[in-house]
Amino acid sequence: MRVIEQYVDDMLFFICIALPFIFVWRFIRWRKRGFKLQESLHEVGIFLLISVLIGVFSQTIVPRHGLMKPTLSNVNFELFRVFRETYNAIKYLGFWQPFYINFLGNIILFIPIGFLLPLLFKRMERFPYTVIVGLCISLFIEITQLPQNRSSDVDDLWLNTLGALIGYIVYLMIKKKFPTFTKFFKKLKERSL
Repeated sequence: MRVIEQYVDDMLFFICIALPFIFVWRFIRWRKRGFKLQESLHEVGIFLLISVLIGVFSQTIVPRHGLMKPTLSNVNFELFRVFRETYNAIKYLGFWQPFYINFLGNIILFIPIGFLLPLLFKRMERFPYTVIVGLCISLFIEITQLPQNRSSDVDDLWLNTLGALIGYIVYLMIKKKFPTFTKFFKKLKERSL
């Protein structure tokens, strides 16, 4: 669990550094378009989405040990290898970290993205768009990791995309259960475009 705390601490560190810049950028944009109090909740959502992306990128893209010559030894093209590695780590070593970090972590990091995109942007309300954006963000991360001292894994692609899909399903469930909440954001989406 200490490793998870370290990841969260690192994410919060980068988010806190970026917050003033995000705030100034969004405030300037908001003032140019005209200050409307009813759009403030939409701005909070945008702020949250950008913070989530910064947190994800800080743990996946920011170089840890400098750039290295890309090698195929850091790349996994074997689909579903994460199941075997996680199972072996738990069964033979009693080591749960791969399950929490590699498996659940990859899914959980993308759930907010899958939820916030359709909530904040009208175009993302349609099923394939949010999932495709989740896949593209994940693919961008994996390609960016190639020249670094990090591993690039095909399993991360589908786990991240699954997280975006789960986030989208949560959005649909909230939309069905609390229609006034999502209708309010729908009005804001139409104004913000």
